[in-house]
Amino acid sequence: MTPVLHVVSHTHWDREWYLPFQSYRMMLVDNIDRTMDLLESDPDFRAFHLDAQTVVIEDYLEIRPGNRARLQKHIQSGRLIIGPFYLLNDQWLVSGEAIIRNLLLGHKICREFGVEPMQVGYVADNFGHHSQIPQILNGFGLDNAVLGRGVTPSSLNGKSEFIWEGADGSKVFTHLMACWYNSAYSFPDDSEKAVTYAKQISAQMGQFASVPHYLGMDGCDHLFARPYLSRIFKDINQALNGELEVRHSTLLEFINSVRENLPSDLKVYKGELREEKEA
Repeated sequence: MTPVLHVVSHTHWDREWYLPFQSYRMMLVDNIDRTMDLLESDPDFRAFHLDAQTVVIEDYLEIRPGNRARLQKHIQSGRLIIGPFYLLNDQWLVSGEAIIRNLLLGHKICREFGVEPMQVGYVADNFGHHSQIPQILNGFGLDNAVLGRGVTPSSLNGKSEFIWEGADGSKVFTHLMACWYNSAYSFPDDSEKAVTYAKQISAQMGQFASVPHYLGMDGCDHLFARPYLSRIFKDINQALNGELEVRHSTLLEFINSVRENLPSDLKVYKGELREEKEA
């Protein structure tokens, strides 16, 4: 089987961090404006992932109310991916009811734009996860999770994929981003260098993968979409000629591809996830 590097273009959005809310909102408006320009100018740019949050849509439209129809067009086309959450809350600081309401509101906003929420329990940067998250995700029809903290490969037989079992016995297929949510954010705008980079990060991720499908996250905190990716990926695939496929993908496409090829002996991890990241 030819290994596949699934590259997901995304941004991770803190509404307020080392800058105040309105400063980040100026960046957000610019980010979404540029992303829509890119989607309209490059039909080969697969999709852009808005961090599983719908609050960013509200923040954007308060400044650009006239762009609602344009935004909805890209959301409905499946190229601007939103939900399932309203925002990415810290699970240790809020009640279980707040997490449920968070998902309810996220689903409501997605449906106001005429789409179902992304069917991935993406909890990238939460500082650990309590034991009822699988139950909550299952309650919203989500049977999988993608996370970046709370468990380490050494607890998963060295792998990224496992079955997470919650306190009530609910289960979700889970992918740990062992190389973090910025694992593919340095693709250069140079075909030869990009081939080398694709091989390098695929080899790194392959150490943890249960099957030859690797998740490369092209983005990080407050980063914008890279306009040259579709062109570079064509060049890479032509140069590698079947040695490795670089696919501009989505989280759900990655999850489905992995599940089609899963081994039967995946590690089952029970309870809360509170491990520190390994150095």
